[in-house]
Amino acid sequence: MKRIWRLLLSCVIAIPFVFSQETREIEKSVALKADGRLVIDTYKGTVTITTWDKAEVEIHARIESDDQFWDDRSGDDVRDTEVRISGSGNEVRIKSDYDRLRNHRDGFFGIFETGGSMPFVHYTIKMPKTAELRIKDYKSKTSISDLRADVEINTYKGEVEITNLTGSVDLETYKGEVDVRFSKLAKGSRFETYKGNISIMLPKQTGFDLESDFGRKTDFDSDFNVSKRYRDKKKREADYYGSVNGGGPRLQLKSEKGSFRIRQS
Repeated sequence: MKRIWRLLLSCVIAIPFVFSQETREIEKSVALKADGRLVIDTYKGTVTITTWDKAEVEIHARIESDDQFWDDRSGDDVRDTEVRISGSGNEVRIKSDYDRLRNHRDGFFGIFETGGSMPFVHYTIKMPKTAELRIKDYKSKTSISDLRADVEINTYKGEVEITNLTGSVDLETYKGEVDVRFSKLAKGSRFETYKGNISIMLPKQTGFDLESDFGRKTDFDSDFNVSKRYRDKKKREADYYGSVNGGGPRLQLKSEKGSFRIRQS
């Protein structure tokens, strides 16, 4: 009987190792001019970006299996997922590439399985602080800090946090969670969502011109004094607008039924 219990205990201990995550890592540095552009195209995972004064991009990527959909093919899926890095000088492009994985899972059921079990790709990136940044994403968690240039982000339901930004933002999300904190609103910026939640923080003395296009289910709150105008009182459709602190760069907000918060720092 004791022998049976020992055997069962050894099996329980072994389970975490059998179902441990499969991972693969890539590291590369590429020259990028101070006024160049970094373009990232990814699907799920994390993107953590910090800045420096060097004229280069340092990229560390970790490809990791999705434990929620673990099966005996997870190791192959990680090996079939590629990180493609191209360009240098004026523009560097980084892409999470699942094409080889999809090709190995042909047919209707294969496509369905691949959609659920595609590995995560976790990026840790250092880039020139004055280079432009563009990100296309589906549902990653993105963190950007200390950038002194323009940012363009398109994400379906990802989480985005940008801190200490000097530059403009052009952001679209369907139902993501977004928190952007400007150190200075140097240029006009645009935020658009369908039913996501967006928080924007600006220094108290920032001058800007607000324009909005809101559906009746949009929730809006501002620490700055702005004007309110009804387009249709019966439908409770209202827009918010006006020059704040004497006016300045244009801040455009658009939503069907999401929420916006404009805060003072």
